[in-house]
Amino acid sequence: MSNLDEDSSPDAPPPGESLYFFDGISWTSQIEDATQLVVLWINCDHCGASFWGLPRVGKSEFAKYFERIANEIFGGTIVVIRLRFGGRKFSKEEQFLKRALNNLGVRAAGARDPEALMTRLMDEIWSRCTPTTRRIVVIGDELQNVAIELYGLFSIIETEISERQYLPFLLCIGQPELQSTVANVEKNLHIMGRQFQELAEFRGLSFDQITEFLRTLDGQERSFSMKHFRSRASSGWSIVELAQPIREAVNSICDLDKMNLELFFPMGYLRQTLNYLFFFLIAEENAEKSVTSVTVLESFERNGFKRVMMSYVKPKEAPKQEPEAIQ
Repeated sequence: MSNLDEDSSPDAPPPGESLYFFDGISWTSQIEDATQLVVLWINCDHCGASFWGLPRVGKSEFAKYFERIANEIFGGTIVVIRLRFGGRKFSKEEQFLKRALNNLGVRAAGARDPEALMTRLMDEIWSRCTPTTRRIVVIGDELQNVAIELYGLFSIIETEISERQYLPFLLCIGQPELQSTVANVEKNLHIMGRQFQELAEFRGLSFDQITEFLRTLDGQERSFSMKHFRSRASSGWSIVELAQPIREAVNSICDLDKMNLELFFPMGYLRQTLNYLFFFLIAEENAEKSVTSVTVLESFERNGFKRVMMSYVKPKEAPKQEPEAIQ
């Protein structure tokens, strides 16, 4: 139980009323940066590359975002196939292929023969192509759950795509263990050249990026603040102001600057924290109260972020020095 003042806790919405402050995919600068990096990889004609990151930083949200926006970015010439391997370990070809088919909406995958399942999977991929399709991107999400021995299935998929005169690209996404996987297969040029030409980290949000996220969420003319917190917004308040008590709450747990550390706030926990703060702000009994670091700490107690926070810190990177001008 929290030892913080229970009077500061927000009430739940009335029965039958539910508030959704986050509809769909929440844009973040990490998602944007990752999207631009994948676009670069594709334009450079890479066969495949990978993102790794800690749980709850937003990797799967990025995969969904890229699936949604890729066709617009590439002018209708791309098809994205998003395969998700969360929830269990996959060590048999039949398991892998049935999950892939389920991801694409095929529920009656009763065959047990891998060849038949692969044929059905490729038929499902072809059905998503159009006369303008030039490239097929296959995303393997939660890839740390797939045994290395099954990576050959990705090679088969890539070969089949190439045989149809499409350009393949494989995007691998997984948790930190994926780094060990890459280390274990780095001498296998067949796998490295197809799946791991580049390996990039997907991190949470810095404090500056939290402010940027809140500013983007608020929209033009503080539309989010005006919609949900009109009385506060009418006097000039904005949800962007929540970034400061969040920073203060984190620093009250650990003086990151003194320890030369930087927090990369995982999006999953940030979303829960903000929901808590939003409910605090709309509660009638809090009409005259402001969100403080104490309020934020209460949310950390409830969503468990206080216990895991130090897993998301890294040593601060030294500032990059500009190269000296040639005289």
